[in-house]
Amino acid sequence: MPVLKELSKKYGFKIIIPINDHEPKHVHVFRGDDDYAKIEIETFKVIRSYLKKSELKQAIEIIKENQDYLTDKWNEIIGE
Repeated sequence: MPVLKELSKKYGFKIIIPINDHEPKHVHVFRGDDDYAKIEIETFKVIRSYLKKSELKQAIEIIKENQDYLTDKWNEIIGE
């Protein structure tokens, strides 16, 4: 699974776009080993979350701030 190291390092979450994933465009955002959220890039819809409310809010803000970058990475890794 490609980890988006530059964002992960900057924000302290592990942010991943799995290879061969499916639409809608989304990322997996991890805090620690078990706590994670799956969030759509285009709509910021939370598909699934096991993060604390404050962590989820922060994860959504990260996606909003980096939406264009994440869309480009999705297209690079998964295809358009």
